[in-house]
Amino acid sequence: MAELMPTPDAAPSHRLGARPALGARAQELFEELCPYRGDGLRNHCLRVFHFTTLLLERRRQKADPDLLYALAMIHDLGLLCPGEQGGDYMQRSRSLFHRAFAAKSFELSPYDLRVADECLLYNHRLRPTPALCPESTAFRQSVWMDHSLGVRRYDLDAASVRDGFTRHPRGDFNAVLLDFARRVLTREPWTLVDGIFM
Repeated sequence: MAELMPTPDAAPSHRLGARPALGARAQELFEELCPYRGDGLRNHCLRVFHFTTLLLERRRQKADPDLLYALAMIHDLGLLCPGEQGGDYMQRSRSLFHRAFAAKSFELSPYDLRVADECLLYNHRLRPTPALCPESTAFRQSVWMDHSLGVRRYDLDAASVRDGFTRHPRGDFNAVLLDFARRVLTREPWTLVDGIFM
């Protein structure tokens, strides 16, 4: 599977797969909507992609790296675009994806759309959601692997998880999380129950 590697100026470079337009569009959206000066949010997204890829490889599950990269880069952007359609930030991330990738040129199949919906709607669920596809299960686990600082590793060994944090350092991600918490608590506190615990 494709992997993200840092370029000399520390910006991520997406090694293109069969559908490079997906990754390119996701990077455009991220640059347009991310208000943070540091690389904390970007590197969080890169770690989620990195861990998801490793989990699927470990489980011998095939997946589209361009789609997973696009989903990783935009999975939190619903928090940063309150005008997008949806009652909570997971729904707004899903709405953003469907709006941004609606063109036929992106060649999204019904299964791609299922993967996208599940990854974007359920990635913060603390407990597993039954009947998710392998990609979205690995995606949710990767989000929690990252938020637990690698305490949760699922099928990965400690060295692989440490490597993800080394490749893509946390930087100012704690400040980003504080801002995310402020946005959720002031605008949609019900999300803490509906989006994470249920």
